[in-house]
Formats: sequence, structure tokens, C-alpha cells
Amino acid sequence: MQRQSGWFGKLDGLAVGLFLFLVIFGWMNIYATVNPVIEGFGWDWNNEAGRQLVFMGMSALIILIVLLSDARIYEALTVTIYVATLLLLLAVLAVGKEVGGNKSWLQLGSFGLQPSEFAKMGAALITARMLAQRGVDLRQWRSRWIPGLLAFLPMGLILLQPDTGSAIVFLGFMLVFYREGLPGYFIFLGLGALVISVLALAFASKTVLILIALASAVALGLDRLQRRLKFMTVVRHPAIWFGILAMGWALTVNTVFNSVMQPHQKLRVQLLLGQVEQPNAAGYQTAQSLIAIGSGGFIGKGYLQGTQTRLNFVPAQTTDYIFCTVGEEWGFLGSLAVLLAFAGLIARILYLAERQKEAFSRIYGFGIASILLIHFLVNIGMTLGLVPVIGIPLPFFSYGGSSLWAFTFMLFVFLRLDSQRWNTL
Repeated sequence: MQRQSGWFGKLDGLAVGLFLFLVIFGWMNIYATVNPVIEGFGWDWNNEAGRQLVFMGMSALIILIVLLSDARIYEALTVTIYVATLLLLLAVLAVGKEVGGNKSWLQLGSFGLQPSEFAKMGAALITARMLAQRGVDLRQWRSRWIPGLLAFLPMGLILLQPDTGSAIVFLGFMLVFYREGLPGYFIFLGLGALVISVLALAFASKTVLILIALASAVALGLDRLQRRLKFMTVVRHPAIWFGILAMGWALTVNTVFNSVMQPHQKLRVQLLLGQVEQPNAAGYQTAQSLIAIGSGGFIGKGYLQGTQTRLNFVPAQTTDYIFCTVGEEWGFLGSLAVLLAFAGLIARILYLAERQKEAFSRIYGFGIASILLIHFLVNIGMTLGLVPVIGIPLPFFSYGGSSLWAFTFMLFVFLRLDSQRWNTL
């Protein structure tokens, strides 16, 4: 569904409608969370609901500026935007403010800016710029190095903060590379590494190594049933090399877990794997979140009626755990509406990306969709206790100026590019 606008071109109405629903409904849930400690309608800068209204107003200004600008300017400014986000990340490492154990914020008077949120857009733009060049073929190694380095360099800088949650989001760019021709075995290697990582953390090292050896032997044996192999062919068989790599990865995961990860990070992983009981501090957030969501039932307790929400049982409920407010006050139906809205927005972006006439717009669209997908899956999974607590916001929905502005800017740059596709010959 599209609408014609003399100034903005053909702006996609469905994407804009889903965006508005998420932003407005998100503010309603932020207001519900802080309502017991404020008076009036929440316009006061001293509370999160009031500040979010200001952030929403500034987002509207961002949208207006983007839609009134020439769509071609963003491709031209790609390198400038990317370098600016890298400089902001370096500034954070030098003079940033530490919050929650992460040095992720630049303090600007009474306002804090989180550069990692804007770095995602810079990475999406530079990836689109590099992959859109003629002669780039991701089936060849020589075409992979520079785009891969530029896409994941911000991830490395963010890991130095260290902000693991924001860094993980950049793994979504693997989906973009896959769409543009990267062989599928890279995705399978990543999934295999994830499975082995979980096994290595859940079981003893010897047990995991034996399982990998048995799996490799079975794969080799099945292959030998089909053809006779000589000894040297057996040595060179992929099952042997994958088995060796898997064993090495399993040992590496254990080493990193025991020697590199911080105590609170270890505890979160152990909680997820059920290796320790949920103590008051480490498992409190997820436990209270599940209680809140479960108590909402099918239709919820009613807006502003959530007891877990009103009594502030869930820490960070306006940011990382905002979804549990939806579950408690709006129930299964409200939660389903939010899930469908996010799924619909991501699917719409992918649909729009596929019909772009220019490679830059298509690749950038896939980059935005991948970033939103990782944020969505990790945040909801964290709230439901399905993934470790790593602390990333729900896009457009959670409280926060940096997150809202960055995602708004990313989305509407793409919608502006899409609105002008009819002018491309």
C-alpha cells in the first residue's frame, strides 16, 4: 500500500503505519511503567515518559528532514557517515561514561548519547556501498575482505566498551552477505559454531569431543557406504576436517568462558543453561519478567492495572524489558499484536528491498531488516528467558533517545530511497 505525495514521492504507507503503531504503543507502555511515580500526562522532563515524548518530537523532525532531502545524498555521504560513527565509537573509548559496567555513552550535559546505535546505520550504508560496486562477487575471497572488514569493524570497537549486546547485532550483516552471493556454508558454519558453543558450555569438554568424533565417524562411514575410499582420500574428507575444527572450537569456547568472560556474563550463560539456580540478583529480572507476562493471561489485566509493572518489580522495564509490560497489561492478544507488527515491518522492508532498481538501495534495505530482526529476536528472547540477558532495546518501542533516533533515521532513509525508485531508469 502506497500513497502519493508531491513532496515525498511514493512513500510506503504500510511501513509508516507500522512504525507509528510501534512508537505510539511503545510510549503508552513506557507511561504505564512510570505512571505510579508521576503526576499528570507525563510531559515532565524529569521522568522517562516525558523525555520519550521529547525524543518522539525530535524523531518527527528527523523524518521531515530525511523526506525533504534528495534521496541520492545518502549514498554520496556514506563514507562521511561511516567515518563519523567510527570517530564517535573511539571517543566513547577515550572519554565515555560508564553505565552498567559498559563504557558506551557520551555525556552531553544532562543528555547521554549512545554512538553504538548510530554505528549500525553507518555499517549498513558502507556495506551497501561496497557490495553495490561493479565487479564485487562474494563467491570469491578477494571480494569478501574489504566489505567484511568495514561491516564488522564497528563491532570490534563496541566489544572493547565492552557492550556485547550491541556488538552481536552486527552478526545480522551475514544475512546481507548471504543475500548478495556469499556461499551458504558460511551460514551453516555459524549455526554449527553456535550449537557447539552451547554443547561446550553445557557439558564436560571430554564429552563434547567424543560426541564430535562420533558424529564425524558416522558421517565418514555413511559416505564410505556409497563409494570406496583410499586412505589419503579419507584423510582429506570434509568430515575429518570439520571434526577437527569443531573440536578446536569447543575447546576455544571453554577457554573464553573460563578465562575471558566477566563473572556476571558467566552467570547469565549458566542461568540460561540451567546450571545454577536463579539467585536474587542474577536471575531476578528474567524471573520477574516471566511472572509479569504469565499473569497477563489472554487479554491482560488492563491498561495501567499491571501489579508487577506498577510496583516496579522488573528492573529496566522501560528499556530492555518493556515487552513484559505489554504481556501483563495487554495479555496474549496485545503481545501478539506487537509481535505481528514487528514481523510485518521487517517483512515489508524485505519486500520493498527486493523491488529496488538500484543495488545500493536493495542492500541497504536488507541491512536495516537484518538489524531489526536481530534486535527483535534477542530482546523478546531475553524477556522470555530464551537467550542470555545482554541488554539491547526493542526498536521503536523501548525508552531511549539514541535508539529511537537511530532506528527512525535508518528506516526513513530507506523509505526515502524507496519513494524515489520510480525515478530510476
